[in-house]
Amino acid sequence: MAFFINLFLISAIFYYVGLVPFGDGNFLTSDLGTQYIAFLTELRRQLVTGNIHLYLFSQSLGDNFFPIISYYLLSPFNLLLVFFTSSRVPIAADIIIMLKISTMGLTMAYFLAKYFKNTRYSNYLFTIAYSFCGFVASYFYDLMWLDALIMLPLVACGLLKLIEKNKVLLYYISLFFAIVFNYYLGYMLCIFSVCFFIYLALERDLLQKKNRVVIIRNFLISSILAGMSAAFVLIPTFAGMMKTAKTSFDLFNYLPSARFGFEAFTQLGIGGNTFAQRLHHGPSVFMTSTVLILLLGYFFSGRITKKDKGHAFFLIGVLLLSMFVTTFNTVWHMFQNPAGFPFRNSFIFSFICIFIAHKAFSAGVFKDINTVISASCTAALLICIGYLTEWMIPKLIKQMGFGTPDNEYNIYYFSLTLICIAVTGTFVYLYGKNKYFGVILLFMVAFEVGANFVSVIDTAGFGSQSVYQKQYKLEADVLTDVKRNSEIGHRVIVSKSGLNKAFPEQYNNYNDPILFNINGLSLYSSTLSQDTLETMNKLGYFSRNVRRISYIGGTNLTNTLFGVDDDIGQWSHSYEVETDYNSPSLGFLASPDIYDFQLMSNRALDNQNRLWQAINGNNKEYYKNAKINKWTKVKSGKKHLYKYYLTTSATGELYLYTSPINYVSSKVYVNGKKIKMPVLINTAMVIDLGNYDSGEKLSVDIRTKQPLEYDPSYFQTLDASEFNQSKNNIRQNSLNITSRLNHDTVRGDINVKKSSPMLFSIPYDKGWKAFDNGKRIKTYKVVGNLTAIDLDKGYHKIILKYEVPGLKIGWIITIISIVLFGIFLVIKKKIDPKLED
Repeated sequence: MAFFINLFLISAIFYYVGLVPFGDGNFLTSDLGTQYIAFLTELRRQLVTGNIHLYLFSQSLGDNFFPIISYYLLSPFNLLLVFFTSSRVPIAADIIIMLKISTMGLTMAYFLAKYFKNTRYSNYLFTIAYSFCGFVASYFYDLMWLDALIMLPLVACGLLKLIEKNKVLLYYISLFFAIVFNYYLGYMLCIFSVCFFIYLALERDLLQKKNRVVIIRNFLISSILAGMSAAFVLIPTFAGMMKTAKTSFDLFNYLPSARFGFEAFTQLGIGGNTFAQRLHHGPSVFMTSTVLILLLGYFFSGRITKKDKGHAFFLIGVLLLSMFVTTFNTVWHMFQNPAGFPFRNSFIFSFICIFIAHKAFSAGVFKDINTVISASCTAALLICIGYLTEWMIPKLIKQMGFGTPDNEYNIYYFSLTLICIAVTGTFVYLYGKNKYFGVILLFMVAFEVGANFVSVIDTAGFGSQSVYQKQYKLEADVLTDVKRNSEIGHRVIVSKSGLNKAFPEQYNNYNDPILFNINGLSLYSSTLSQDTLETMNKLGYFSRNVRRISYIGGTNLTNTLFGVDDDIGQWSHSYEVETDYNSPSLGFLASPDIYDFQLMSNRALDNQNRLWQAINGNNKEYYKNAKINKWTKVKSGKKHLYKYYLTTSATGELYLYTSPINYVSSKVYVNGKKIKMPVLINTAMVIDLGNYDSGEKLSVDIRTKQPLEYDPSYFQTLDASEFNQSKNNIRQNSLNITSRLNHDTVRGDINVKKSSPMLFSIPYDKGWKAFDNGKRIKTYKVVGNLTAIDLDKGYHKIILKYEVPGLKIGWIITIISIVLFGIFLVIKKKIDPKLED
């Protein structure tokens, strides 16, 4: 019943706001639109085709897909994707969200039935409150996290069974799957299991019992083996994440500072935060007025012993400190400060508060009018303090001369919350007089969770599913034709996508290569390799932060380097395909100079020039500085207008690169015509100013806050004649790739006339194993984070095979751990049979 009640409620919410499958709106917003839909589409593609591969060339220049799988895609609900076409994956995502929220009610109902030894209809008050708690309302679109809320009650139930009956199987299995489904929140559930075990041990006076050592031993063994059994996920994921920026250490994340103040009390009411505040807000701990009043009543009521109050205070206090103190908050978040979406452990706090509220309900605290009045008044007071603080802080900060912070509050939701507290408090007391008032309480809980959910979702923009399906099919058809007609082992750029029309906000197409299964350049993911990002960024590609790298900022030279053959764009209502790069494949012969080549920061065009010299083994100047005939600097408000009068030194594309600079607040004009940026560019990157003949005169105006100098190296022309000659030579000496790149293998052959290194525009990864004519050879890390091998004169049949680092050893540990757990169960049954029912 709990499942269907939740399904009805979430269906009603989605129907009310017009989301698919009940309307045309889809949640192509935030990370669901920019990341998860693409990842889910790739997973669906692999499941439907049966071609499971763990290395994707659609992840920037190519990368290990396993960390994305383990973090985003291991939920069993994702198997439903096979019933949807690629263009309908957004519909599948919403249905999966609905089913996960429904299943939360089922597992919560199971826990409540086991702990309180009853299946009363009043339990649904608490299953609804849990399934639609503040965390779910705020982060429901981060669907990979929702599995943890399904598993949490099962882990708690497993601990209860361990304490009561010395049975460990449910705890082991639930904790194991919690880690597997999403290791990040699974890690938090491991910490929770320790806290809740201590709570249950205190509550049941475990330390006074004869079997205390046995229970504690079994808890520790089961916990360790559950974690070790998930090694097939944890070890390869850890190996992959070690290549990202998440390995950086920031001392400020460990200082014992406060994470929030009294304004966090607003989170207890309806509309405590909005979608616009998703990156920065207080802990999402909304739990409905019914739960809040009962929770406070637990500590006010004389029906609850001081001992039980102390245990509850200990558990709630530990969880509250885990969010309030920066040090503890960082530890709970796997020793990294969250980049947006803060307090990701708040669902555990909500679970415990709802659990304690149910204990108050079972103890009958609602029968004491003084307790109900005190709890209701305290709840209202906390809300008032929260909103008063939220109202005062911006005014105080403004008076101190600082900018006004982005603190949003809504007097409507403030008033609605107070009304709900008053009404709920009344019916909580009346329930003690007549159980039929429980129906009204159920409707109040349903109304509040619905109102709170809508308060978040109403502030988000929706995309159009019909437009998405139409544009996805159009672009997919074009890209299918391009791949069919292109040579194997080349990359594709989609510089203008029609898919953007389906999104409610600016969509930057970072993950379109994954979405459409093409070899691209860009990626937006927390799993992005830091070395790959730095390599591309030093060559002039735009990177907004450590999780994003774009194809924007490329030049004719870097397109050749990375094997880009096609540039596709939708203009008006049709797609145009530009195929004139004539680039080499992903591997080509180069000079040994590449082994000593080093990239320099903030020198993108110089890096490209030196790199091309190293590849070709010469000292030719492929990039030539423009001559600055005159320059002026005029102050205009807070900015300066720099005017450069140039004469080009070669025929070809003229590029601009200067660092640091923020192009969001800067403007660039060539001969009076503004250079348009395809996305918001807030950092340095290479800008194409157009194609010019040698000796052509032009003016470049740059309006910016950043200081600029008289520096001819800002403006450089790629000499078309010299470059094209070298490009043709490299293409003639590139690897003839004979295999598709979606089987974790690259196959090709080449006839080498002179012993040379072969440079692959594939990121260096220890997972790659190289074979030359069947013999294993060494791979080298060169040019930042690219790969090279040595080849002698003669014919070579090259094979690159990818194996996920750590996956084999992870499976070995997993199998051993499962076997050890089986042995442990057998020994346990023989040693302490009297402790089991």
